[in-house]
Amino acid sequence: MQFNFMRFIIKWLSNIKVAIFLLVVLIFCSLIGSIVEQTDKPINPLIENISSPTNIFNLLNFSNVFNNSWFFCLNLLLGLSLIFCTFTQQLPSFDFCRSLNFLKKFLETEKFDGSLVFPTNWFPFVISRMHKKNYFLFQKNKAVYASKGLIGRLGPVFVHLSLILILLASFISALGGLLAQEFVPKGEIAYLQNFPSDHLVANLPVYPIRVNDFWVSHIDGLIHQFYTNISSLNEYGKELSSFTISVNHPFYQQQVIWYQTDWDIIGLKCKLNDLIYQIPVTSISTAGKRLWISWLPFSENGSTLFFETLRGDFILPSFNLNGSSYLEIGQNLQLLSSINTTILDILTCTGLQVRGDPGELLLSLGFGVLILSTFISYVSYTRIWIIKKFDYIQIGGLTNRAKLRFDYQLLNLFDSISTNIKT
Repeated sequence: MQFNFMRFIIKWLSNIKVAIFLLVVLIFCSLIGSIVEQTDKPINPLIENISSPTNIFNLLNFSNVFNNSWFFCLNLLLGLSLIFCTFTQQLPSFDFCRSLNFLKKFLETEKFDGSLVFPTNWFPFVISRMHKKNYFLFQKNKAVYASKGLIGRLGPVFVHLSLILILLASFISALGGLLAQEFVPKGEIAYLQNFPSDHLVANLPVYPIRVNDFWVSHIDGLIHQFYTNISSLNEYGKELSSFTISVNHPFYQQQVIWYQTDWDIIGLKCKLNDLIYQIPVTSISTAGKRLWISWLPFSENGSTLFFETLRGDFILPSFNLNGSSYLEIGQNLQLLSSINTTILDILTCTGLQVRGDPGELLLSLGFGVLILSTFISYVSYTRIWIIKKFDYIQIGGLTNRAKLRFDYQLLNLFDSISTNIKT
C-alpha cells in the first residue's frame, strides 16, 4: 500500500504540468511579496473579520512571504518535481534519441518533416554528402540512419538541472546563510545579533568582535571615506584576527563578508576638573547637512555645542555680542571660572553588516547552466532515414526546429549531387 502510494506521488511529481503549476504559484507569491511591504507585523491588526481579504493575507503571512515555511515547501516540491521529471522523462527520451532506429519501409510519409526520392545510383553520393555535413551515419543492410545535433536534445535537461541547482542553492543559503547588522561603539565588544528580517534558522557567529578604532577621511572639508578597524575574538576573548574595512572595501574571511554601512556620533567624553563624564549627543539634519548637538548644564542657562564632522573642531555658540567660538578637542571651554571644562573625545559608533552565503557559488553555477541551456536549445536536432530500393532511394527526416523549412534544408543538403553525377 505504501509502495503504491509512493509510486503515485513520484508519478504525479514527475508530470511536467505539475512543475509548471508549482512554478506559476511561486511566481504569483513572489509577485505579492514584491508588491506588499515585507515586515514581520500583520498588514492590519485592527481588522478582526476573518473573511476579509486582509485577514486572509495575514493568515498566510503575505507580509513576510520569502521567510514563510509554506514558501519553502513550495520550493521543495518544485525541486522534487524537476528531479523526478528529469530522471523519468527527459533523460530516457534522450537515450531513445541516441539509440539507432532503422526503418525497413516508409509507411506514412506525412509524419516526416521533409522527404525526397532519388535514383538508386545516387546512393553513394548521398552518403558522401551527409558525411561531409558532419552527420553520424549508421547502416544496416539497405537501411541507413543519420543524426546530427544530438546535444540539442539536452536543452531541456540543462534547464531542469539549472533550476535544481538554483533551488538547492536557495535552500543552502536559507539554512546556512548569515546576515546581521549592528551599530557598535568604538572600543566596545559586541555580538552581532540584529537581524534585518526574520529567518527560519538563526546562524550567527558565537564569537564576539571588538571595534578597535573608527576614523573618517576628508577631502576639501567633505567626508570622503570612513574606516573601521575590527578584531575578531574567540569565546575566551582572545584576538583571532584584526582587519580594517571601509565603504566598498569589505573584508572576506572564512566565507563571511564584513561590510562598512554607516556611522554616527553617540556622545562626548568631557572632563570637569578631575572628573570625567559622558554626555549624550543628538543628531539633526538641516539644509542638507548632518549636525550633532549637545548641551552642557554647567552654567545658569547651559551651553550648547555643535559638531559637523569628526575632525575635532566644534562650535560653541554665544548669544551676546562676542559671537560664537570655534574650539578644538582638548581645549578649555572656559564656561565657568571655578570649573575647567574640556572635551576630551568624540564617542562614535560604526555600522557593521556581516553576510555569509554558502550557496552563492552553487547559485552562480545554476545561472551559468541556465544561460548555457539557452544556447544549447538553439542547436537543431535532425534525424534522417534512408531506404535503398531496387530502382530508387527514399529519404525522410525529422527535426525539432524550423520544421516548415526542413524540405528546403534537405534540398540544400543534396544540391550538388546532380552536378557531381553529370561531371
